[in-house]
Amino acid sequence: MKSSSMEPNYSLPLNVAVITLQAGEDVEYSRMSKVEPRKMFSTRKKIKEMSLSTNQEKSEMTKKTWKVEDDSGEEPTPLKGGPVDNSTLVVELGPMEIRTFLLKFEGVFI
Repeated sequence: MKSSSMEPNYSLPLNVAVITLQAGEDVEYSRMSKVEPRKMFSTRKKIKEMSLSTNQEKSEMTKKTWKVEDDSGEEPTPLKGGPVDNSTLVVELGPMEIRTFLLKFEGVFI
């Protein structure tokens, strides 16, 4: 028996997996992608981004800057998705980016 709560006319971008929402490295697919959790989970009430281990909200995290010996600092900045748009609940993912979200269903975060 198969079942899905995803809207029949919605499909994830080819470079996004439901398990990790991770983009693959490919000339065509190594670009920004958008995912719409509202169309995947119809009973979803709220979404919040967490650390990868889900032990801290992303908004509470602080970024560490590491000084590396012999680092020229000339490496390109990776392309990353922006914050979740709370009005549309669209999640933007950069190539090879992995993000963790908690979705709230009927009063419970999953």
